[in-house]
Amino acid sequence: MKYSITAAGLTAEPGTKVQGFVPVPGTKEQIPVTIINGREDGKIFLATAGIHGCEYPGILAAAQLAEALDPEQVSGAVILVHCVNMSSFLGRQPYVCAADENRKNLNRLFPSDGTGTVADLICRFLTEEFVRQCDFHVDLHSGDMVEELEACLLIANTPDPEQKAMLTDAAKHTRFRWRMNSGGRTEFYNSSAIDFGKPSLLFERGGAGAWSYQEAEDDMADLISLMQYLKILPEVITLPVAEFGQGEGKKALTLDFQKSLNTEQQFFVRHEWTGAEEGDDGFLIPFVSLGEDIREGQKLFEIRDVFGRKKREIRAKHDGHIVIISRTLSVHAGDDLITYGEIEKK
Repeated sequence: MKYSITAAGLTAEPGTKVQGFVPVPGTKEQIPVTIINGREDGKIFLATAGIHGCEYPGILAAAQLAEALDPEQVSGAVILVHCVNMSSFLGRQPYVCAADENRKNLNRLFPSDGTGTVADLICRFLTEEFVRQCDFHVDLHSGDMVEELEACLLIANTPDPEQKAMLTDAAKHTRFRWRMNSGGRTEFYNSSAIDFGKPSLLFERGGAGAWSYQEAEDDMADLISLMQYLKILPEVITLPVAEFGQGEGKKALTLDFQKSLNTEQQFFVRHEWTGAEEGDDGFLIPFVSLGEDIREGQKLFEIRDVFGRKKREIRAKHDGHIVIISRTLSVHAGDDLITYGEIEKK
């Protein structure tokens, strides 16, 4: 028997769609949420966007999907958290939570016990109100304002081998060219898998503080394919998708799950996520570009001080293909600089 769905005080009865801003207790922050509750039983699918407020395609995709989905098409429920980090979205602040007095990075705080500052309270709120009741979680990211990025998908660092196999199979039904396994711990999606046992994926699509309708459509299409995989949506579905700013009309997006298997997707058997170290403050001088294939030992960057004097070099730890690279002149200890992966040989 189908029941109502409540998240953060927002309730959707069977066959209804509700949306609104939900308050984060202990803070002044409010987060936009949509719940789409079908009439038939099924899994609860959670998609979150805007952990970093300047990672735009996923935020737009959430808005488009919320408008397009009809509860009559849904078995189970879909919960869309449109933009977690509203203070940074509105303030155009990359990475950090602008509302937090210490300007913390939300994606480095999971799991949170809810003590501390605003960012800690937001993280605890997300896990308690949304993650605990979902059956599958996708967190939507981009390269933020400082990084160029080739679209890639990461599978959560789940300790459950059966869950890892299921996530790998599901990921092959997305449009991503590149797939890799996470080795992380604190990120939102990793916490969902490690701390709460929820199958979880990370989307990385778009970057450099930009967005396009195509990137948003790709994010939305991949979310739909995953919901089809989970039998939340029918195997063939047509949605009227609004491209805001493109007139009053809408384009029809038809997705057939039987045609969704991505035979071109490639897997990174290992990958390196290099960051700046203590003492690296200064200039970041690149010697490689996004999309380049690199060799072990190849020079990637020079770190120079603000007078232009060379401090050290960063070289590739193994062969790989570059999917994320920082494009700022400035560099500071702890900054993410580059991600590259070794492609699986077929």
